[in-house]
Amino acid sequence: MTHLKHVFVKQNFLSKQELRELTRYVLEHERDFTPSSVIPYEHEPAEDLSYRRSLVLYNLDDYTTIFRERLFGLLPEVLEAFDREAFPIANVDVQLTASNDGDFFKVHQDNSSVDPVDVSLREISYVYYFYSKPKAFTGGELKLYNSKNGEVQDSQKKKSATITPRQNTLVLFPSSYDHEVLPVKCPSRKFINSRFTVNGWIIREAAKASQPDPQEDFGWLVDAVKDLNAAYPRPWPKLYLTLAEASEFSGLSAEYLQRLVQQERLTAVDDGGLKIRRADLESL
Repeated sequence: MTHLKHVFVKQNFLSKQELRELTRYVLEHERDFTPSSVIPYEHEPAEDLSYRRSLVLYNLDDYTTIFRERLFGLLPEVLEAFDREAFPIANVDVQLTASNDGDFFKVHQDNSSVDPVDVSLREISYVYYFYSKPKAFTGGELKLYNSKNGEVQDSQKKKSATITPRQNTLVLFPSSYDHEVLPVKCPSRKFINSRFTVNGWIIREAAKASQPDPQEDFGWLVDAVKDLNAAYPRPWPKLYLTLAEASEFSGLSAEYLQRLVQQERLTAVDDGGLKIRRADLESL
């Protein structure tokens, strides 16, 4: 395997508890998955089983916000690894894909110049892998090429990298890379045994008539978050509260809340300080 320069891998992207809850959420929403589609030139998105086959879920509830916020936090490190300048962000798309026996996605680019308009504005693609244990599928590798115009098969000189789906692992790469998902083999054909991914794109803003010069620092990130909130206004408050905020919100002591977390009666994450999910506190 030839390693490509611009491929970023982050292991243990979610906490163990978040991963368990995400897996449970997916299995509970099996009936909400729909057949995946492709966007052919000059046409509306349509199902094409000769080009792509899988199931997709577009509503991830709280996980949509979790993934967007984690990706924003990771982006400066990714841009540095890719030797890329910062760019103004319009949106971060988040969807969930289930791939079972025989599913695949042929060679394509994520930011080809087709409708809808934001497809050409996709800058960075990401794929987060997870699955039910024990793992009951093989294949489904992500194969990346640093070629252009979807002509991978026409040249032996194109560099490539093959990435095996690994539990709780996030992979990011430029949306201009040609890539494909190799066929999945899942003998049981049970939904629970599928290759699951949370995947999407970081989308830059369209160029404006009078665009200011890029900033040297990452102050743009604050503006990007403001723009994202304006485009996707949140009718809900913060999803996670610090221990002090959770204590004030619930009227319970911090020590008692910590015991509830240890007993797994409350959902919490630790990113340098314990944070408790607000929805769990509301249900106490």
